[in-house]
Amino acid sequence: MRIHEFRRAPPATLESEPPPERSRSGRAPPPDPEGPVLDLHELWARAGSAVRTGLPRRFRVCATVTRVLPRWHGSHDLELRPTHGFLGSNAPVLNARIGADARDAIAAALERPFDPTELEHRDITLTCTASWLSDARLRLNVSAIEPARRVSEAELERARILDGLRRAGLLEAQRRLSSPAHLERVSVLHPPGQGWDDVAATLQALAAAGILQVDDLECRFDGPGAVPALIRRLDEAAALHRGREDRGLVLLVRGGGSPAGALGAREVAAAITTLTVPVVAAVGHRTDAATIADIVAWASLPTPSEARHLVLTLLDGSAARAEATWTELQAALDEFERSVHRLGIAGCEAVADAAEACLEAAKRRAESTARAIECGLEQTLTLLAIPDRAARAAPDQSAPWPEGLVRLSDAAGGPIFGPEAAVGPLTLTFADGRSLTVAVVASHDPSTTH
Repeated sequence: MRIHEFRRAPPATLESEPPPERSRSGRAPPPDPEGPVLDLHELWARAGSAVRTGLPRRFRVCATVTRVLPRWHGSHDLELRPTHGFLGSNAPVLNARIGADARDAIAAALERPFDPTELEHRDITLTCTASWLSDARLRLNVSAIEPARRVSEAELERARILDGLRRAGLLEAQRRLSSPAHLERVSVLHPPGQGWDDVAATLQALAAAGILQVDDLECRFDGPGAVPALIRRLDEAAALHRGREDRGLVLLVRGGGSPAGALGAREVAAAITTLTVPVVAAVGHRTDAATIADIVAWASLPTPSEARHLVLTLLDGSAARAEATWTELQAALDEFERSVHRLGIAGCEAVADAAEACLEAAKRRAESTARAIECGLEQTLTLLAIPDRAARAAPDQSAPWPEGLVRLSDAAGGPIFGPEAAVGPLTLTFADGRSLTVAVVASHDPSTTH
């Protein structure tokens, strides 16, 4: 039975004429060559009716599950694509839902616990009914799943690409690159759209401030010619960063939900893995399936906004390292200055100690000389005071030179043998030939002696 859901009659217009009356012969009037005038609600209802009546009440669908998303109340949504290889961005995509009751029924039929996420990247056969949603989408309601399933052709092709990159030694090539220590240049490859708008304002502000060089390399990520165009942009980015790869970054940016078939191509993966500058793939939200570019890139981020945060984090790290280096340099200069000061003080103290030692040695020598002179004078005066004059030498004979004593002579150079002759300046002559003149000695008057 055909079911029509007419919510209201089509509005009358000035141009429309009243429907033609049925002829008296009983025949219907000829069809209008321009077609009937339909209200949007009527068009919607007729489309839904055509879908429901054109499809069997229950049918089986062979498809590849490309993604499984959990929903509320224990239900899951399946994204279905054709099972016969890659058809590009024009391949039909349908949404199927497994409710909580259907999941329990499938688990009972399989005689084991059932998790819908195990269907991801599998070719399966589903038993479904069709629903026409209010947003003009067809949704399949899954009631049963056949147990036979296999890995999808898309997943097998993906595995072949990754295995080829692994055997060529390129799968981990980007991951082995070091993080840019001092970020100077960022090249952004993006299709036109919201993904670039999320990061453009921040990067352009940094470029205007002279902090960063930003290259705006627009290119499509999907559709005819997207793969060679993306490879050309990657080669252009490699040329811009040549010689300073350790100070650059390449961003692959697109908004979530938009197609990015070129990021799963073998040629694009090879171009990314052969770059010597880090490549960051920020190609949508976490609910999107990871592309091959996400797997082989230096870093994979869920949104373009996080790519912007990564750039800011790298710049903050560079500033922090520069500040730490400046602090270390200042500390080294201060320590050097303190070392020079300590060395100068130590040198002055060494010179002062040496001068003090010299003064002490001179003082000791002076004291030793004074004691020798004093001892010699005492011995000489003791010799002069001997009462036995016979022991003295005759005037015409030279006096003996006692060892350790000095010779005492008058101003004329004559020797003095007694205290009565010790008048006027006296000269002391030592054993080593040195001489010393002493003050004038006054004549001794015996009458003044008391």
